[in-house]
Amino acid sequence: MSRSLTPTSRKGDMRSPALPYTIVATDVEKSSRRDDDLLLRMRADLRAMLGQALADQGVEIDAVPVLDDGDGFRLLLPADIAPRAALDPFLGRLGVELRNHRRASSELNRLRLRVAVHHGLLTREQGGSFSGTPMQVCARLLDSQAGRDLLAGAPAADFVLLVTDHFFGMVVRGGATLAPEEFRRIRVEVKETDAPAWAYLPPGGAPAPPAAGPPPTARAAAEPPAGSSIGVWLSGDGHTIGDIYGGGHGG
Repeated sequence: MSRSLTPTSRKGDMRSPALPYTIVATDVEKSSRRDDDLLLRMRADLRAMLGQALADQGVEIDAVPVLDDGDGFRLLLPADIAPRAALDPFLGRLGVELRNHRRASSELNRLRLRVAVHHGLLTREQGGSFSGTPMQVCARLLDSQAGRDLLAGAPAADFVLLVTDHFFGMVVRGGATLAPEEFRRIRVEVKETDAPAWAYLPPGGAPAPPAAGPPPTARAAAEPPAGSSIGVWLSGDGHTIGDIYGGGHGG
């Protein structure tokens, strides 16, 4: 007698079998500074931008689970959407939406996002909610102080991307999306979580250089000869981010 390989729920268990999803979580920086009217506008604008970024790649936002987190949304992209699509083309298209929104908005209404991406098995429960460790992992990545600090230190950036070490190894190192050397290694320390992760700031959104140095006369004597590499910033994994004197940018 043949046996079905399709998982079946036990009597009274309304959960579906665990399935792979790519989680794309967003959180708006400093949302608590907005009053009720601005919060409503923020949420409507963000959902519209997420919807447009999906629509530009042929996916309707109503066709994927969207969880409301108050200060942002979590998109759960099912297995028929390749995990790398969360970075390319989705992230690039979201960047365009954020840039256009910034150009048309006041500074008070500007949206700057932390975007966290992870991949794993989730279970859909009765009522449409989802559960699974990947949800917790992604939430803590989004809430990490390292991600907050990176965005706060890059006022020109519209977003900072944060991905788990698992997602980085599975997708980014494969070379099918953003270049691995454009990421910097960070540490996520939230509650009982202490784990490595990776962060990406879009071009033009790198942290500002240190404050101005000594007066010009003293500085001229202190400047290194052409080609000197002193004064470099390093990312957590040792990649050069830039240099104080030359303004270089390598990641």
